[in-house]
Amino acid sequence: MRRALEEASLWYEVNKGASGEEQTALHMGVPQSWTPPAQGMVKCNFHANWRSDRYHVGGAWITRNYNGEVGMHARDALTPKSDKLSADMYCLLWVLKSLRDLRIEEVHIGTDSQELYDAIQKPYRWPRYRGLLQQITTICSEFVGIKFEVESVQSNKVAREISRSVLRDGRFQSYLAMGGPSWLHNIIRTEGAMVIS
Repeated sequence: MRRALEEASLWYEVNKGASGEEQTALHMGVPQSWTPPAQGMVKCNFHANWRSDRYHVGGAWITRNYNGEVGMHARDALTPKSDKLSADMYCLLWVLKSLRDLRIEEVHIGTDSQELYDAIQKPYRWPRYRGLLQQITTICSEFVGIKFEVESVQSNKVAREISRSVLRDGRFQSYLAMGGPSWLHNIIRTEGAMVIS
């Protein structure tokens, strides 16, 4: 009980200065369409589709190069989580482990979760998620270069659609594939990105 009160007090102290203007400023300048990484880098967009009624989580990620060409994508049903932020964090851990195992050393990670981005940038403000954030930091240290970016919902729609298919269509079997899924080629093309099958 004492620990919970201490964490609540710490959270209140750290967050009491945040204003609505500061939040608005954070969302300004977020591109509405997908933006490529620097040449020689890989960009990985991901999304965790969380259902609050059952705590189910569907996760997906997709990589593209500086030309917008799809490298690979993956989808999985993740273990149930009690809130959206922990679902995002577990999905990010899955993404980072996958990229590490695939020997991708330099990557830009795109997410449309401002809350997740904030937690990664200032983990001391999120004491409840301390263990998960430490795991994320540890895995990030294994990359040569890693950068996190906040995406708009529109610019992250490919990863969102793949992750939605897990729960919507009952696609619970984990998979990793080269190229993009055929049923999403039109979405990728409308973003101005080229697709490799």
